[in-house]
Amino acid sequence: MVNLNDYRKNTYFNYGIKECPHYSEDGVIEKFFEVVGQDQKPFVVEFGETRSLGTTTRAFRIGNVSRAVYFAGSIDLYSKILNILDIFKTIILTKNIKYLKFLTNMPFVFFVKPDNIVNLFKKILIKEKISSENIDILSVDIDSYDYYCVKELLENNFTPRLLIVEYNPNLPLDQALSYPIVESWSLSKNRKAYGASYLAINNLMEKFGYKLVHISGFCNLFYSRNDYANLFSKPDINKECPLSKQDAIKFADLYCQKGFRPSWLEEPNLSHNDLKLFNKV
Repeated sequence: MVNLNDYRKNTYFNYGIKECPHYSEDGVIEKFFEVVGQDQKPFVVEFGETRSLGTTTRAFRIGNVSRAVYFAGSIDLYSKILNILDIFKTIILTKNIKYLKFLTNMPFVFFVKPDNIVNLFKKILIKEKISSENIDILSVDIDSYDYYCVKELLENNFTPRLLIVEYNPNLPLDQALSYPIVESWSLSKNRKAYGASYLAINNLMEKFGYKLVHISGFCNLFYSRNDYANLFSKPDINKECPLSKQDAIKFADLYCQKGFRPSWLEEPNLSHNDLKLFNKV
């Protein structure tokens, strides 16, 4: 079985005007699709994404000149200008004008909620003329009720080959907790209060036939559809999750761009009152 930890590397983090804070996920994604194959017309969806080249899915997007649907709750003019410059920098670096097509495939504004995500995905599939199982990658990163959005999609039979979900490493590993379905992104002043715990996400994914195949430190959980479950080894959250500030710094120094630190690093540990803000799922 393939251990995806052996393929960590950053390849495309400088394919843009502003450096992309990757966690050596480029190599992991490249190896995953080398092993399982992909659709003839590569396609990814990433929400919570403002960058035209993608962030988590960047290696797949650029490496395969992939179609993509990227959206976020808001995208300012500055980001739109940077996105255009990112594409032209990629053309210069690769000496290939095929990336001009990305100019017609930019991120758009959509305030995603659990009660509107399914209708959006149905429209996406109709527009792109693909089936729900032919999404190569779905990446979810909205720092709030990610759990409930993923749950809605899985319950409605959206089954991407690779499903990547951000988790909160600051929540207890042995509790299934999720940010509630509210439109406020700041229930607590503590920046460590966001998203869902490892156990919440893992229980959900296993229920719908997905296997954990990679843990990107303090950021993302990578799940393979069960079609490919026997091809990859399963990582151990107790070994991969940074459980202290020192562990988080070590991971960042090993796998992220120089000087990168997670925004919550200097925040205090979550209090009992902070944890009470989360739903048990």
